[in-house]
Amino acid sequence: MFTFNSPTKLVFGNGVADTTAREIAGMGARRVLIVTGPGRTAASEALTKIKSGLEAEGSTWAHFAGARADPSTDMVDEGLALYRNEGCDSILAYGGGSPIDCAKGIGAQAGEGRPIRDFIGTGLAFSAPVPPLIALPTTAGTGSEVTNAAVFTFMEGGQKVKRGTAGASLFPRIALVDPLLQISMPPELTAATGMDALTHAVEAYVSRSHNPVADFFCLESIRLIGENLKRACRHGEDLEARAGMALASTLAGIALSQAGLGMVHGFAHAAGALGGLAHGLANAILLPYVMQACIPDASVRLASIGRALTGRHSATAIDAVAAMADLGGEVGIPPNLAAAGIPEALLGAIFDDAKTYKRRPQSPHAFTDEELKIVLYKAWSENMAE
Repeated sequence: MFTFNSPTKLVFGNGVADTTAREIAGMGARRVLIVTGPGRTAASEALTKIKSGLEAEGSTWAHFAGARADPSTDMVDEGLALYRNEGCDSILAYGGGSPIDCAKGIGAQAGEGRPIRDFIGTGLAFSAPVPPLIALPTTAGTGSEVTNAAVFTFMEGGQKVKRGTAGASLFPRIALVDPLLQISMPPELTAATGMDALTHAVEAYVSRSHNPVADFFCLESIRLIGENLKRACRHGEDLEARAGMALASTLAGIALSQAGLGMVHGFAHAAGALGGLAHGLANAILLPYVMQACIPDASVRLASIGRALTGRHSATAIDAVAAMADLGGEVGIPPNLAAAGIPEALLGAIFDDAKTYKRRPQSPHAFTDEELKIVLYKAWSENMAE
């Protein structure tokens, strides 16, 4: 028995960002909080066009540009204050995974009337209605535009941590996935976010919570990434490659909401919070090392991943892991955590945090603490792409 629940309306294709104002008006929203990061997207021509469209449809807007990378619960508080002060009734998230997650936190906190922190690691479930959220991703990586999850950073026990929460309330009402919004991504961001999407698809596919419908989305996402990531990195204006990566990211996001993730994310969250390593980059580095350790328990599924990623019908689980490492190397991902700037002195703290990851039981391999430590040290020092 399994349940598949993906309630977000998905609108996909070149130019669909132009329908934003119409979609918002169709929900009856009149005052929109736009959530972005502080960088290039906040002042982009595309967003300016969206704002003009809202005004033409009779809607007004306020702009919160404080959703920086790895959004903190403090950022959610800041965005909520603006939402309330401006009398908003809906939210538009525009950007990568960080603005979208921040927007989810603002909406949940607005609906629940209590801090988002209360719903992280406490077992407390979301239950109140939330403002409608429309998500427009400008990267192809997190898939947050279609997921029921969000990740936040905050201080816990004197240490910065990165933790996720999930619930049906966090599904955006509408996802507008427009590949045209992603053509300006530089190669290094294209690579890191693309490998993030690959990690989502791989971990969801080998998860103990996998199901046949999620499997379909995972394998198609992996196939699309195998065909398009290198092209998108090398030729950013290749719209076919951008569309392939945008779809791959969205499919992987749908899948992870159904099947969950694994220890790649456990390590990546810790490395991000403690070492400042960008999430997609952390996932990209760790993915082949964690999957290598899962071969004894997931060889059949990993072989299927290898066939989808490489197009070779004879691919084995070992081939799959090698292909992940090779793909990362070809798009400029550092070979290990040391090369990415993580000092050896930080590994103990990363391990201590990662071993408590709540989705650890979903891994196909029942890692002992010692095995986790071995994987982490390999990912710090070895070069699997050699």
